[in-house]
Amino acid sequence: MKSIYRHIPNTLTSLNLFCGSLSIMLAFQGNLLLSAYLLLIAFHFDIFDGLSARLLKVSSDIGKELDSLADVISFGLAPAALLVNLIMPALDISKISLRAFEMRELLVLIPFILPVFAAIRLARFNIRDSMMNGFMGVPSPANGIMVLSIPLIANNHPDSFLVHWFNLPGVIIAYSIIVSLLMVSHIPLYSFKMKGFKWKANKYTYSFLAGIAVILVIFGYSGLFLSVVFYLVYGFILALLLRRKKV
Repeated sequence: MKSIYRHIPNTLTSLNLFCGSLSIMLAFQGNLLLSAYLLLIAFHFDIFDGLSARLLKVSSDIGKELDSLADVISFGLAPAALLVNLIMPALDISKISLRAFEMRELLVLIPFILPVFAAIRLARFNIRDSMMNGFMGVPSPANGIMVLSIPLIANNHPDSFLVHWFNLPGVIIAYSIIVSLLMVSHIPLYSFKMKGFKWKANKYTYSFLAGIAVILVIFGYSGLFLSVVFYLVYGFILALLLRRKKV
């Protein structure tokens, strides 16, 4: 049984990578909704691979590297593919020509800096000792959740302000640049990873999940995007408060 258990986390990580790869293909075929759903599934695989590794106590160096590779694809390249297919119609571009770039075509390429900065962030994370209860910089799955939420919101709440915003090329470009820089920033964030199921060890995580649940109930699909904003604000404040207590 132990030999089976030790493969569970890496299997879940591989499924994360598989869903992220399919999401990219579907995004460039124009099926942004299904692409977004696959990214949402990939996100859940990403949650449960780490949780299963901690619960089963079968973490490994290979698993750590595989997780980072999967995250670059699922939460770096796949979101970029979605954004590119959102910005192209906004700029009235049907396809990109590799022979003669126009300024509009150069703007279309800007979202592809997201996987570059995601890779830098994950490589830096792998070679550094992580903080006891957190880490530095915005995690790449946060980028994935925010981007995948846009097609879901557009399908279910087409009048949402977020849909109108992401129909503007300038918003997509600004988002790509700002989030890329945040991923490699030194902003401290609390890690809400589960440490078993006991309240004492997970009180901040449970309170965070309760807040997310309230946001999703109130705002529906728009709550996916807003939940990441809540995570960043709450995680930043909590990291600062806990750091001051230790000092």
